[in-house]
Amino acid sequence: MATIQLLVIVITGIYISYIDFKEHIIPNKINIILFLFGILVTILDYENVFSHLLGLILLGGLMLILAAATKGFGMGDVKYIFNIGLIVGLRQGFNALLLGFMIGGVVSLILLALKKVNKKDMIAFGPYLVLGAVLSFFV
Repeated sequence: MATIQLLVIVITGIYISYIDFKEHIIPNKINIILFLFGILVTILDYENVFSHLLGLILLGGLMLILAAATKGFGMGDVKYIFNIGLIVGLRQGFNALLLGFMIGGVVSLILLALKKVNKKDMIAFGPYLVLGAVLSFFV
C-alpha cells in the first residue's frame, strides 16, 4: 500500500508544485482526487482507520488554524495537508507537515538572505508540503 500511496503523492505532487509555483494555488480538483484516494486507502487499511481519521482531523485542523492566524497559507495548502493526513495517517502526516515546514522555512530564509524575495512576497508553500509528504515515506 505504501508504494501506491507514494506514487499517487509524487504524481499529484509534481502537478501541485508546478501550478503552485506558477499561480500560487493548489486546485480543488487535485485535492478532490487526493481526498477520494484517501477514502479508498482508509477503507483498505481498515486496521488503521483511526490513525487516518485523526490525521485528517488534527493535521487539517492545525493547518486551518495556522492559515487563519497567520494569513500566510492558502486554503489549498490546508486542504492538501488535510488529504495527506487522511492518506498516510497521523504519525506520518505529522512528519510530512514538519518536514514541509522545515524545508520551506530554510528555503525562504535563504531567499530572503539572498534578497531574491522580501518579507511581503508570496512564496508558494505547496511544493515544500509535497516534498515533506514524499520524504515522510523515508524517515
